[in-house]
Amino acid sequence: MATLQELKSRLTPTQIKAAHLLVANSFASKEEKKTLEEIAHECAITRQQLWRWRYDNRDFIKYVEALSDMRLAAYRDLADAQLIKLIQGVSNNGIPSIKGLELYYKLTGRLVDRKSIEVDDVSNRPRLTAEEVAKGLAELNAMLNDDDDKNE
Repeated sequence: MATLQELKSRLTPTQIKAAHLLVANSFASKEEKKTLEEIAHECAITRQQLWRWRYDNRDFIKYVEALSDMRLAAYRDLADAQLIKLIQGVSNNGIPSIKGLELYYKLTGRLVDRKSIEVDDVSNRPRLTAEEVAKGLAELNAMLNDDDDKNE
């Protein structure tokens, strides 16, 4: 997988600027949001060109994804703090959140969802020969005939 620097080296300065503006716009408040037309204008390109980069240029897409991941990682401490508040019950009338506790234990590896599938391997079982099957059918037929004779 390409590093951020490798991706950046494959893009033009205009594409890099557009990527940063798109990510900043995604994290912006409702009042600060820009339209794609405004972002394209700021980069001196058309909206169609911006659209093509966003949906057809693999390096541009990966670069935007990497920038977004970095931006999200910057909020890790806030997310952890909120999780602790849920566990302590600070934000829930003093009652700890069961979901918060569950998430904490999953994050720390103490709670793991486990699923197991058991396969009964029939390939190791001995198979009956044609003679054994015929003998078994004959015995069943004999038993059926005995029952018919008793019912008559």
